[in-house]
Amino acid sequence: MKRLILLSGALLIAQLLGAQALPLLYTPSDPRSSAMGGTGVALTADAWALDVNFAAAAVSPDTGTFGAAYDRWAPQPVADNRFAAGGWYRKGRLAFGLSARGDFAPAYEQVSAGGETLDSVQPFDMSAALGLAWSPAPGFALSAAARLVSSSLAPGVSGVTVCADLGILYHARHFCAGLSAANLGGHLRYGSTEAALPILVRGGGSALFEQFDVTAELEYLSGAGVMAGAGAEFRPIPMLALRAGYHYGPADKGLPSFGSCGLGLDIEGLGIDVAVLYGSPTLGGTLCAGLSYSF
Repeated sequence: MKRLILLSGALLIAQLLGAQALPLLYTPSDPRSSAMGGTGVALTADAWALDVNFAAAAVSPDTGTFGAAYDRWAPQPVADNRFAAGGWYRKGRLAFGLSARGDFAPAYEQVSAGGETLDSVQPFDMSAALGLAWSPAPGFALSAAARLVSSSLAPGVSGVTVCADLGILYHARHFCAGLSAANLGGHLRYGSTEAALPILVRGGGSALFEQFDVTAELEYLSGAGVMAGAGAEFRPIPMLALRAGYHYGPADKGLPSFGSCGLGLDIEGLGIDVAVLYGSPTLGGTLCAGLSYSF
């Protein structure tokens, strides 16, 4: 009975917040993507590429990169605490990558059927992925990744599953096109309740220039429908990047609409990046900061 009460309470909270299952798997978790409207499927690979489109790593001019980021996500009414760590290494036409992400929601108090206040509970979602990217021809790359997903709503109400991510990318001198499909094949079981992972399909293109990049993409999220994002990055000097973007999404499902901006510094391979979201009742004030190193 206690387990049923906890499960019902957790699901009710999710409904009241307008949440969809496992938002960690379809929302941006790194400062570059966050600053550019949640885009990234057709951009060059950074430390968190495995969570966007890992195919870009196989055609990157870098040998490798790694980084970590922290998000103060959706601060209204209370922020989630998020982390994202990732990295990859390229040797010739092959690239190997790892990533880990976590989302720790605000704690809430349990209440028994008799109205007794029990211990507080902190729901959390986590994922870890291992990926491989291959470039069979110049400028063209494919990727595949296996992802372990864990979710806990309350003590005894948790689930673990495995899913797959796929990606494809074409990179020319001034143009890049990408397509990815994430969270394929996994189902989480919370007690007697089963929830399918939110499948996310993304396709987009970018125009790439010496000092200026622009990108746009369309997205389909199962259970939420069509979303879209656009972003731009301006580099007035080689070490500084100014970023801005906009994401469109339904207000009550998936990733709602928001505007974003941010900046990045690159000092001899050391990257410092920040992003801020605005223009959204729930996501406004979200802050993301990251530190990375490329070589």
